[in-house]
Amino acid sequence: MTTSRFNRPSMTYVRLLVFIAVIGTCFVAGHPAFAEDVVTMPAVQKHIASTFAAPARVQAASNTVMTAPTAGVVSSMRLIPGEEVRAGQVIARLTGPSVSTDTARLAADLKSAQIRMAAASQAAAIEQQKLDEHLSTRDVVIRARAELDTVRQQVAAAQSAARSYASLVVIRAPEDGVVTAVNAADGQYVTADQPLATAAPSRGLHVVANLFGNDASSVAAGMRGIFLAEGADAPVDVVVQHVSRSITTPGQLEVWLDAASGPSLVAGSVGTVSLTASDDKRLAIPSTALILDGGQWWVLVRDKSGSRRQQVTPGISDGGWTSIRQGLQQGERVVTQDAYLLFHQDFATRYQQAD
Repeated sequence: MTTSRFNRPSMTYVRLLVFIAVIGTCFVAGHPAFAEDVVTMPAVQKHIASTFAAPARVQAASNTVMTAPTAGVVSSMRLIPGEEVRAGQVIARLTGPSVSTDTARLAADLKSAQIRMAAASQAAAIEQQKLDEHLSTRDVVIRARAELDTVRQQVAAAQSAARSYASLVVIRAPEDGVVTAVNAADGQYVTADQPLATAAPSRGLHVVANLFGNDASSVAAGMRGIFLAEGADAPVDVVVQHVSRSITTPGQLEVWLDAASGPSLVAGSVGTVSLTASDDKRLAIPSTALILDGGQWWVLVRDKSGSRRQQVTPGISDGGWTSIRQGLQQGERVVTQDAYLLFHQDFATRYQQAD
């Protein structure tokens, strides 16, 4: 019984200590972090280089469209997409009633002109013989020779028309390339200037890549990189020639690159282009300090008065650092740990419940 009387005050004392400790813990946890608990770093001058990659394709500035020079029925066309064609290669012929009619008409015109030329040649020879025998005059001979010259020109024109039409009904590839589309088939009737096939030229090829976001803003003419086509053993050194904004896709940048050295480009091939972007020594902060909110980039600037939000324009990133183009000055300290949580810690005060 004596032991029991002495233990009761001790247990009460212990319980009191535990209660005070719990209250103290809750009190500390319920308050925001003190200034010394916030991790910050100053904005410093730093040289940053960044390498980024994007899918790319090889294409010419413009494709070659092979059209029907005249109306007719397509024949002897055996092209398939992806097939290589050589300059001068016959890709199709045009036949049919209209072609046969025009061919026959031109042949008749040529034959008629040849008959007239034979008659004019004979007449000129006769008049020359008469002149030699003093049975004709020089003026008559001159007129006969002029008629012969006129008929000869008519024959030459008829021959040229026949050859030109014969070349029209045989469609040839104008240059080396790779077929990208076939727009007609054997037995199909086509009109003049109707597309038959499209080919990507094998010369004047470029590597074209589409970029977005910060990568797009970092690209400039003269930037160097490499292009590795799928299935290729070695990359091709490339250099940016020009960039253009996409009209149909907002925020997209179309980058055109030329081969600098290495294996030649193959039309239609796809692969990956890797570019190295570098900034001169400029202001930079740890990437963990950046906060994306409302489509804009922010940081928490920390000074003696506390933290304030500051909108910034980031540049390229490398090794955990990001260059800052606008919004900060050298030496300003930014929150680098739990920045996102601290940025939104007063969210409840700014939130308005919907009606």
